[in-house]
Amino acid sequence: MKALKTILIICLVIGAFSSCKKQLLDINVDPNNPTTASASAGLVLSNALNTTANIYDASTNGNSNFVWSGLWLGHIAYSGNYAIATENISYNLTNSFAAGTWDNIYDNIEDYDFVQKKGIESGNKFYTAVGTLMKAYNFQTLVDLYNNVPYSEALQGTVASKPKYDDAKAIYADLSKQMDSAIALFKATASGTLADGDIMFSGDATKWVQFANTVKLRLLLNQSEKNGAEAKAQAGALSGGFLTVDATVNPGYLNSAGKTNPFWGSNINTAGTYTQTLYRGGAYAIQFLKSVNDTFRLRKFYTPIGGISDTSLSKYAGNFFGDQGVPNSQTSQIGKGVLKSFSQSAVIMLAAESYFLQAEAALRGWIPGDPKGLYQSGVQASFAYLGLPAARAQAYYSQPGNKLTTWDATSGFQEQLALIITQKWIAEIWVNELVPYNDYRRLHLPAGIPLSTSPFSTGILPNRLMYPQREINVNGENVSAQGTITPGTKVWWMP
Repeated sequence: MKALKTILIICLVIGAFSSCKKQLLDINVDPNNPTTASASAGLVLSNALNTTANIYDASTNGNSNFVWSGLWLGHIAYSGNYAIATENISYNLTNSFAAGTWDNIYDNIEDYDFVQKKGIESGNKFYTAVGTLMKAYNFQTLVDLYNNVPYSEALQGTVASKPKYDDAKAIYADLSKQMDSAIALFKATASGTLADGDIMFSGDATKWVQFANTVKLRLLLNQSEKNGAEAKAQAGALSGGFLTVDATVNPGYLNSAGKTNPFWGSNINTAGTYTQTLYRGGAYAIQFLKSVNDTFRLRKFYTPIGGISDTSLSKYAGNFFGDQGVPNSQTSQIGKGVLKSFSQSAVIMLAAESYFLQAEAALRGWIPGDPKGLYQSGVQASFAYLGLPAARAQAYYSQPGNKLTTWDATSGFQEQLALIITQKWIAEIWVNELVPYNDYRRLHLPAGIPLSTSPFSTGILPNRLMYPQREINVNGENVSAQGTITPGTKVWWMP
């Protein structure tokens, strides 16, 4: 693990930007001379939350984020204007694929570890809770992507410079306990008493409890096919409600290089010119949205080809993953429902995801609630995020006879589960592409996701990422102890 890096100082008040000499997200990168002893927990927290959103959103600035998942799951496609390396489109992953993900997440964990320790030292329950929860949030992702990872000996610097790898299932069990600890601390914290650095909920402890419960419900549902009975018992013990608003962060984005919303900045320059030419709309998602009469969201997720004003359905098209035969002039760009403005808040979790998680848990009998009502609330939340009125959502989920849009058209657990997961898959287009990847590995839903059309394709969608080459170089003995790992090796909760 790397030593705790010095954290950036974010200007949280827009007026303060005029006096800032550095870029919004500048950091001191000298790991051998950290100045964290004098850093405040609030400043570190604001950076950590902003970084989390940047890691998990669909920023198209490289494969260290989760764009690859959107490619695999049909939301996104490569441009027909480029020759693409075969590693991704073949599924034949190496140790260099998405290698930045490992470092980015561990770096983010270090920031939250600092916040947690500062909270413990000062007796500040809020900082302790946020640090504890968000460390668990990130460690879950590492397990979901790599299975066994350094956990108990992580973050110890030279004390454990070559940390051992912990069992993935055991890590999950401890993460549940860490989340419970955070929830209890949030409940013991008066809302609004300390909002310094909280660029997500402004110190609202009630919203943090709801977010934490939702994060834990996600963790538990991932175990539905391998550890269902225990997960069900834990889900039934959750109290304090679940997320009902989008969990987003905003440090005060400006229309200046390095200071815009990261998703916006990786696709549109400060002059307002669309610059993204590598990633386009995915043909499968576009065709699917058309097939279920999801035309209003289609027009929000994607643009008409060529940027023309004609919004007829024939003007929305894309490539299939692995097939780059259609040039950019004939494929759709990212739509204005998700690419809103340079100052748009960055998403950590959508309210739509929360409702779909609750709908699945209620359908399974894990939590009380009406699965149908929760499902419909999820669809409404998705439409709302895109700027569409509730009436549009209601008309959409009331289509007669459509099992992929309308609850009353379904019959039994499997059809209703497929409905929930399919709609969650739609809601996350260009948002958090890791969510549908987890669902697909767990449930093989949505059904019909096409595999890569590349002639180099192995025909097997990867179950996990490979350990990065840098980790092999510095911690090779512990990596080797994990045995033979391939892209087909399952993470522990996969059936």
